[in-house]
Amino acid sequence: MSWGAIQAVAEATGAIAVVASLIYLAIQIRQNTRAVRAATYDGMVRGSGEFLRPMIEDAELARTFERLAEDWEDPAVSVEARTRAMYLLTQLFREWENAYYQWRQGTLEDWLWQAWRTVILSYYHHPGIQAWWRLRHMAFSEPFQAFLERSAAPAARIITTAEAAGAGGGEG
Repeated sequence: MSWGAIQAVAEATGAIAVVASLIYLAIQIRQNTRAVRAATYDGMVRGSGEFLRPMIEDAELARTFERLAEDWEDPAVSVEARTRAMYLLTQLFREWENAYYQWRQGTLEDWLWQAWRTVILSYYHHPGIQAWWRLRHMAFSEPFQAFLERSAAPAARIITTAEAAGAGGGEG
């Protein structure tokens, strides 16, 4: 075998090795992207659960939260309860700001973001939440503020239990 033939075989072997390495790398990147997206979504769901837990465990807190979502100045709500709701809303909107950020970074897929977006905008457009937002918007990033403030209320919005009861849904 000539030196030229050996070089050709070595170059071909090297080219095959480079292509195989690139294929392996592409597979690893794809798997890593899936893992990052799954971990991101898992973290979002866990954060949502952490927010909801006090509401599930404390019916009065849940009722207060819903009342304030409709009327932030509701005189039947104590200053202490309003303060607690302010902190809860800050936590909730921080979770939602994270969802918005993850979507913009590409780690939250569009079809998942659309569901979160509907929930976010549905709550954001409640009158009491709007009043709260005017007090606290500066605590959030400018892109998130712009996203919310330029949004229109979704055609179908999530309603509170009080609204459902008023619409004949009753409490259940």
